[in-house]
Amino acid sequence: GYKASKEVTEAMCKEMKAELESNREDLQELRTSAQGSLKEIGELKAHNQELEVNLSQLESEKIRLEAQRGQDRDEFDRERKCLEEEHAMLTENHATELQNLENEAKGYKASKEETEALYKETKAGLDSYSKDLQELRTSAQ
Repeated sequence: GYKASKEVTEAMCKEMKAELESNREDLQELRTSAQGSLKEIGELKAHNQELEVNLSQLESEKIRLEAQRGQDRDEFDRERKCLEEEHAMLTENHATELQNLENEAKGYKASKEETEALYKETKAGLDSYSKDLQELRTSAQ
């Protein structure tokens, strides 16, 4: 009975040693796998940090571009207002110049009419003088 009990105990002991060795191997595999996972987690954290930095830079650039767009819009509005004022002033100047030219043309027309009337009057006077002179010559002979 003792020998049989010893063999059973030895068999159980071998079985437990084999199971213990198998557990050690499993534990080592788990440690290796955990180290790989920790390394991967570290790499992912670093990559995530890079992405956060890039996102922050992009947000800053977006804010800068929006501010620039606002400045450009303000400058465009100022330029447009300036051009509109200049256009209005030129339109008013054109209308004034046109009115001046029309008035000048009326003045020329009136002056031409006065000159023609003066010419007719002078010609009539000269004709009359010529006629009187002719009559004097005739009567002197």
